[in-house]
Amino acid sequence: GYTIDRVSLFALIFSIGILVDDAIVVVENIYRRWLEEGECSEGCSVDAVREVGNPTILATLTVIAALLPMGYVRGMMGPYMEPIPALGSVAMIFSLFAAFIFTPWLAQRIRPSMKKLEKSQESEHRQTLWLNRFYVKLLVPLITKKTVGWGFAIGLILVFLFSVSLFYLQAVTVMMLPKDNKPEYNVAVNMPEGTPMPVTANVVSQLAEELMLIPEVVALQSYVGTASPFNFNGLVRHSYLRNRSWMADIQVEIGLKHHRDRSSGELAVVTREMLTPIAQELGARIEVIEMPPGPPVLQTMVAEVYGPDDATRRQVAADIRRMFEDAEITVDADSYLQDPYTSWRFVVDREKASRRGVSVETINRQLEMAMGGYILGDVKTDRAVEPMFIYLQMPLAQRAQFGRLGQLPVP
Repeated sequence: GYTIDRVSLFALIFSIGILVDDAIVVVENIYRRWLEEGECSEGCSVDAVREVGNPTILATLTVIAALLPMGYVRGMMGPYMEPIPALGSVAMIFSLFAAFIFTPWLAQRIRPSMKKLEKSQESEHRQTLWLNRFYVKLLVPLITKKTVGWGFAIGLILVFLFSVSLFYLQAVTVMMLPKDNKPEYNVAVNMPEGTPMPVTANVVSQLAEELMLIPEVVALQSYVGTASPFNFNGLVRHSYLRNRSWMADIQVEIGLKHHRDRSSGELAVVTREMLTPIAQELGARIEVIEMPPGPPVLQTMVAEVYGPDDATRRQVAADIRRMFEDAEITVDADSYLQDPYTSWRFVVDREKASRRGVSVETINRQLEMAMGGYILGDVKTDRAVEPMFIYLQMPLAQRAQFGRLGQLPVP
C-alpha cells in the first residue's frame, strides 16, 4: 500500500489546490441562487447543485485523466511517480462526492439568514467596485497614453533582461530543488583497480579519523570490500555493486538538525574540502554523497561515450572527465572505466591430479580453506535473524605469499 511519506505527500500537495474546486463551485452557485430566489429553501439548493453537476463531473474526470498517465511510468521512476495518480485520483473522486452530498447538506444546515446574505453581497459589491476603480486608474493610462504605455513596456523589458542576466553573471545559484537537511551522508572511496583490501582499509581508517574531527559527526560506519546497506538513492546509484577490494563506503551520521547550526549540505562541503587532499595523497578518489531532496539519479551529470574501439572510448572519456574536473561548478568527477590490474587465477592440472588420485574438488577446497572464504558451518542464536558463518583461513601474512601455496598438503 501507499504511505503518507514524502512521495505520497507530494501527491496530496499537488492535488490540494483542486480538491476544493468542486465544493467551491457548488457553494457559490447555491449562494447565487439563494440571492436570486430570495429564500434559502432546499429545493433551491437542489436546483443549484443540478445546474453545475455535469460541468463539475467533467472537470473532475479531466483532472483524473491528466494524472493517470504518470502511473504508467516505468523504470526507477515508476515507484516514485505511481502514488501521485493513485492518491490524487482517489482524492478527486472523494472531493466530487463530498461536493454533491456533504456540501449542500452542510450549507443547508448552517445557512445564514437572508439579511446576512444581502449584507455580505453588498460588502462584496463594494470591494469589487474598489478593485475596479483601482485597475481603471492603473490600466487606462497605459492604454490611452502612448508615453506611459511605452515607458511601462520598456521597463518590463529591462526588468526581464536584468533577471536573465543574473544567470549569465552567476549572481544567483540555479537550483531545481532546495537542499535537504538530512541526519546522514556517505563518503564513497575508490582506490586504483587491483588494490588489496588491507590497503583500502588503511586508507578508510585515516579518512575516518579526519571525519571524527568534525564536531557534528556522531558516529561512523565503514564498509571495505563489501556493499553497504543501500536505500532508494543507493539502488539508483548501483551501490550494491561496490563489492570489490578497492571499493569502500563510509556512512557518516550527524546530529539532528535541531541540535546543530550547520546543515548536512554545508557539512558535506566541509567533508569534501577536508578529505580531498588526504585522498589525493593516498592515491584514492572520494565522492561525498548526500540524500537528494527529490528523485534520486545515477549522478548529477552523466556523459555516455560511444566509439568504434576501446582505445577511442577511453581517450574520449578521459578528456570529458578532465573537462568536468576543470569546471567550477562540478565536484567529484569520476568514470566507470576500469584500469588494467593483475589478478591471480589458479588452474588445476586435471591429468596430474587424476594420476595421483586427487579430485579437482579436493584441491579447490584446500585452496579455499587456505585463502579464506571456506564456510565450516554456522552458528544460530535465538535473537539473530540471520546465522553467523564460521570461516576457516590462514593468517594474512601466510596468505599473501603465493609461493607457499605449493606446500599445502592435499589428502
